[in-house]
Amino acid sequence: MKISRPSPSMVVASIALFVSLGGTSIAAVNYAARAGSVDGKSAVYAGASLSDARGKLVATNSGGTDAGRIPGKFVADVARTQSFSKGYEVADNAPGAPQLIQSIRGLGTLTATCNDQNAAPGNEDPISVITFNNTSGQTINIARRVGNGDGALTLAANQTATSLSVGGSNTFVFHIEFAGQNAIIQGGVRQDGRGTPAAVCGVFGVVMQILP
Repeated sequence: MKISRPSPSMVVASIALFVSLGGTSIAAVNYAARAGSVDGKSAVYAGASLSDARGKLVATNSGGTDAGRIPGKFVADVARTQSFSKGYEVADNAPGAPQLIQSIRGLGTLTATCNDQNAAPGNEDPISVITFNNTSGQTINIARRVGNGDGALTLAANQTATSLSVGGSNTFVFHIEFAGQNAIIQGGVRQDGRGTPAAVCGVFGVVMQILP
């Protein structure tokens, strides 16, 4: 059987077909490689570090109370906020144990102690002691104030505690600063059940942390 030589037009058509198929394959490979990209930028998960996220898209949180939201650390010039609300029973005629209210990243912790000022059994008079514990590893600036009273400004060494006392119900403020990092704590204290054997202390507020 004699096989005829393909015509020039057939050769040209075959070459065009192979080129088109090859181009489609290359395009498919490129599409698969860039399937997770938007405008040529790939994405990182919500828990990625800032260095890993540089120049990339960031996914929202997949779970928890912030599900569907972008973590604040990826947004410039926005304060990181945390809220707290705690209640403590008064130990009749005895000092209370410090209770953790809030951890403040890179700076320390905030605790509250609910004490009984009245020595008479069954007649409780609560007072709250709010304390910032410096665990930053550095000496930091701390300003504090109760209600509309005079404020105080001190230098707090590492591993030291700075406290304020709230008798009755009132507001309080701590302003903590180190190397341009600021944390502002604004809160309130309620003392309920005074003069009874079942008094309680309630502490609530918000922490606004601003990075340099």
